[in-house]
Amino acid sequence: MTIMFKISYSPNLKGEVYISGSKNAALPILAANYVVDSQIQLENMPDISDIHNMKRLYEEAFAVSKEYFDLTGQLATKFRASILLIPVGLKKFGEVRFVGSGGCKIGKRPLDTFDDALQKAGVRIEQGAFKTFKVVGKPKKNIMLQEFSVTATEALITYLAFLDDVDYDITVYQVATEPHVKNLIDFLNAAGAKITMGLDHTITISPSKINIQQTSFEIISDYIEAGTYFAIGAGADNSELTIKNVNVDDLSAMYNIADKIGINFKIIDKHTITVNSYNKPNYKATKFEVRIFPGFPSDLQSIFGALATQFNGVTKIFETLYEGRFGYLNELENLGGKIEILNPHQALVIGPSKLHGGYVSSTDLRGGGAMVLAGIMAEGETSIMNEEIIARGYADIVNKLKKIGVKIEQVA
Repeated sequence: MTIMFKISYSPNLKGEVYISGSKNAALPILAANYVVDSQIQLENMPDISDIHNMKRLYEEAFAVSKEYFDLTGQLATKFRASILLIPVGLKKFGEVRFVGSGGCKIGKRPLDTFDDALQKAGVRIEQGAFKTFKVVGKPKKNIMLQEFSVTATEALITYLAFLDDVDYDITVYQVATEPHVKNLIDFLNAAGAKITMGLDHTITISPSKINIQQTSFEIISDYIEAGTYFAIGAGADNSELTIKNVNVDDLSAMYNIADKIGINFKIIDKHTITVNSYNKPNYKATKFEVRIFPGFPSDLQSIFGALATQFNGVTKIFETLYEGRFGYLNELENLGGKIEILNPHQALVIGPSKLHGGYVSSTDLRGGGAMVLAGIMAEGETSIMNEEIIARGYADIVNKLKKIGVKIEQVA
């Protein structure tokens, strides 16, 4: 059964939005909690489909064989975070069979860096009908990642924590430093690991054993969800929103862009932001360039790309990380957006455009968020297909939007 969102033009939004736990933090921490036999109660977990699928997949993979961890079922192909269970299976069984992960179609996203990291950690990888990972040796003392990969960083430190036969420090270079990576390190340390993040994108893992330090652990709030509602507050006509339960320091790059655009916002305290659209007629086009954290996040590029249809002038978007993230721009054109895609990494949004309703698709999770914003700003009714993609990462989105005044329905 196909489910879609129907959104009507929604001005005059008012109220508070309480940000849920971070999807990007919850998934690796949920996986890491399986390493310590789920002894720690995870709090602020987002109620999203990816979390439910991760729990199901772990139970299925664990039950197939006593000799290996089986990630060859169909569920493993439905979301990319399934690969975060590979280090769990290696620690539990020493062998993992893996069919390949799914997730958002935002580019090639090869697993080369992920595979190379585990190989340097003493894991042999064999390719056949499926991919087999086997523990065959000890990790190197110094491991250089091929690129700043969040997933490879998370998988590697999860695997390297609590290794019984390692009595030396391991230093990993060129690691990702996003807030969710730091949250994972905090979790592992709470379980007894000895992991320190140094300067210049390095992490050191010292020998340790599982030693639970606390009975509960809190997942950080989702700064991408916060950025999405920030854009909604800035884009919906005559609107003013208060965004709560967000670590405001995680969004410094977004604030710099918002200042250049002319968006009215205020940081109230460490966890609260207010934003309004009263200066919307004067929004200025700008350039935003995706960078690794603490730069402007790729996950907000789509959201601000939709918002850019309301800016005066030509906004230049430079997506440096993924070559397939501009699918949402084609959907924006269906709603009246003026777009020019220069190449897989660069695009222009010419504004301001008077958007109108129509039928669009969620090309990926954040592209779906962009369509929600566009539907709120567009005259008439907008139907958004592939609603389930949006549900993968935005907890309770329909109720949250209705609470602030968005005219949205979920229909079959």
